Amino acid sequence: MAVVIPVLNEAEHLPHLLADLEAQDFPPTAFEVLVLDGGSSDGTRELLDQHRPSTGHGFTVLENPGRTVPHARNLAMAHLGDDVGVLVELIGHVRISADHLSNRNRAWQAGLQRHGASLGAMGVRVLGPDRPSTVVEGWVDGALRSSIGRGGGQFANFTQVGSTKVPAFATHSRAAVEAVGGWDASFATSQDSELAMRLRGGGYTVERDPAVKVRMNRRTNLQSHWRMAIRYGYWRGRLLRRYPSRADPREFAPLFGLLICTVLLMTSPSFVVAPMGAYAAVLLGAGIFSAVKEGRFSHALGVPVCLVLLHTGFSVGLFRSLVAGPPRKRDR
Repeated sequence: MAVVIPVLNEAEHLPHLLADLEAQDFPPTAFEVLVLDGGSSDGTRELLDQHRPSTGHGFTVLENPGRTVPHARNLAMAHLGDDVGVLVELIGHVRISADHLSNRNRAWQAGLQRHGASLGAMGVRVLGPDRPSTVVEGWVDGALRSSIGRGGGQFANFTQVGSTKVPAFATHSRAAVEAVGGWDASFATSQDSELAMRLRGGGYTVERDPAVKVRMNRRTNLQSHWRMAIRYGYWRGRLLRRYPSRADPREFAPLFGLLICTVLLMTSPSFVVAPMGAYAAVLLGAGIFSAVKEGRFSHALGVPVCLVLLHTGFSVGLFRSLVAGPPRKRDR
């Protein structure tokens, strides 16, 4: 098993993940770690050069001249030993439990029992941090956990093992990935969704297992949350142009709502208050629910603000994918 970790300026979070990997109850001789640095300038590379795993698992640091995640994962594939058959996808700002790799292996073996060599990928459930580092990070986490914020992709709340088109932080069959040509480096984001569609098209099974989890740090300020929403929307739009069957009606709900309000403003202005009021009520309800659940009063306002930014930014990104190039990536 090879754990592949693309990084770029992750000095704040990466030491925790490296410690989590050393704490695994999975035999250290059964896995290796490849970290691919895309040109970090915050001390990440120095940190990696000094790291020596105390448990003895394999540890390799490589430069990633292409900088992006798909470049890193393809580069890792070229450096794997012949004995590696399974790839585990992580990133620098996640945390994992001590039994994470053991659970990965259990889920993978169960998938092989069901599907044999046709098993291509097995995704996991993505949770937020145990303790948000800022107030805004807590709001963002609340928005992404909301039923009107998480969607059916990376942040989906699922409870059963089953088929998926979006296997977040997947375990991949090396043979399957090689058979379909690896990751498409033209997708700076949504590259795993694009790979999953090719795996499915090639006759491979793509599943996810809720018993395997990672905890991912969220954006810690509203500006980076807004940029994330635009970037995700843009690359989702690019993905849909290539794979229309990947479409989820929920992704177009904000655009549909805007269309309704525009039509009402032009034809019956007095009625536009109805959809706008309904949207405001749903946002308020999501904020109050998060405030009660987390015991933080600020969520009553902060979560609705983050949801509006998420819906608006994602929709802007979708539209941009039709008329312009990708947004400049200035955050992780």
